[in-house]
Amino acid sequence: MVASSEYCTLQSSCEVIGRDEHENGVTVHYLDSTKTPSQLHAAWLVGADGKRGIVRKHFLEPSAGVRQETGIFEYEGTWIAANLKITLPTPQRHPDLALWAAGFDPESVYDLFWPANWHFCRPPGKPMACGRFGPHSDRLWRHEFAVPEWNDSMDASAIFWENLIPLITRKIRPLHGGCPVEVTFPHDCIEVLRCRPFRFSHRVVNKWFAERTILIGDAAHVFPPFGGQGVACGVQDAVGLAWRLAILTKIGSLAHSRARQQGLLQSWASERRLSTDNSARLTRQNGELCNKEDSWSLSVQLACLNIVQVFLGALGLGFGPFGADSQGYRGCVGGEFSMEHGGGIKLGQVYVQTRLPDSPTLKIELSDQAMRRVPTILTLLVVAPTQCSGTKQELASLLRMLSQSGIDPAVLSEMSIVQFDPSDSSDHLSGGSLWPVCRIAPADLLIGYPIRSGYSSSQFMRRLGDSRARYVIVRPDNIVVAMSGDLGGLKSSLDALKRSLS
Repeated sequence: MVASSEYCTLQSSCEVIGRDEHENGVTVHYLDSTKTPSQLHAAWLVGADGKRGIVRKHFLEPSAGVRQETGIFEYEGTWIAANLKITLPTPQRHPDLALWAAGFDPESVYDLFWPANWHFCRPPGKPMACGRFGPHSDRLWRHEFAVPEWNDSMDASAIFWENLIPLITRKIRPLHGGCPVEVTFPHDCIEVLRCRPFRFSHRVVNKWFAERTILIGDAAHVFPPFGGQGVACGVQDAVGLAWRLAILTKIGSLAHSRARQQGLLQSWASERRLSTDNSARLTRQNGELCNKEDSWSLSVQLACLNIVQVFLGALGLGFGPFGADSQGYRGCVGGEFSMEHGGGIKLGQVYVQTRLPDSPTLKIELSDQAMRRVPTILTLLVVAPTQCSGTKQELASLLRMLSQSGIDPAVLSEMSIVQFDPSDSSDHLSGGSLWPVCRIAPADLLIGYPIRSGYSSSQFMRRLGDSRARYVIVRPDNIVVAMSGDLGGLKSSLDALKRSLS
């Protein structure tokens, strides 16, 4: 995907050996795949090269005092981690597999032993995290389990199989009755791509950037495996950083403003630290559950937790670390949004029907996809039914306000508008030729679409205060910059945005 993108150049088998930072950019020195010295010139250097990567270890630690420190809780532990590739057993190759007589086919055998989603559990023995990853057709499985007694004299592969075999063994009752039969998934259908011990910890950098060099992903933070937060946090790092770098590279007045550059990056670092800490709290909670021995009190605790989550979920509210996502960055001091104008919350992700300008057809897509159908960095979401979307005078005032805002049109302009129709009317979704128009997709049209557990189409408007918001400025990471109920409030929001970019 990266190699095919018009925005990227992928160079593999290279070794970065040095970096020169100057006023207007960075020069990276590297050896290419033939070990020939080469250079790469860029405005910014982003290190996404892992917890032992060269960008932090060799560039920023010696020159800027950047280092990974213990996060909000301390954890050190050794886990064995294995990547597996599973192939389907067949009646021809495995005629003695008792599951065929129980009515299973190859796909259902796979689903029985390698269930969908990600799993955190503590079978008798060791805390464990495992699950599918990658495209379903590849049938890849990640299997990790704690080995607190690990030392280098141990055989990781032998310990892995000792841990796995009980987990891929099931008691199956024959189709036509009889005593249950113990069945183990065929070993020859399991290819171990990698299996070795890892030393896990929870650490976060004390500084996320220095001048024009920035850290994201595991280069900036590491988590224990029982939270499943590492990859998600890394993606959030990248999404939150990307639109800021777009602003810094597209707005000429900021290209040479070191103070504004540092301010924009510091707002990113502050937001990401808050989010990382929230992810760590979720990781710790998962760890407390999957690392505890099974007991009556734990069963009661889990039952109560499920009841609270279901109840609050029905109200569109979050619980503890599980609800942090809906709050976005509201608790972040120095975030890139206007608290005064209701900014900082994160929009819910729902399925919508979208009609593009001059298009006769509707497209079902996720709401964040609909809002990114604009050429500008930010989106202006206009919340209004299509049947009463405002007078011509209001529209003219809106367009005039945007053109006279003083904000660079690459950031926000009349091309930024997406209209959201909050009505639940079954009327045909109409729209003019000016901008995309979307409405919540009815449930009967979502058959066959992947729907997450607890999905609620009402959460989108609920996070906007239901009917109170009319104009909402939204970042590419779905964080609200500011929202208002009328044009006067929008004018105030635009003024605040202009000041933040000056």
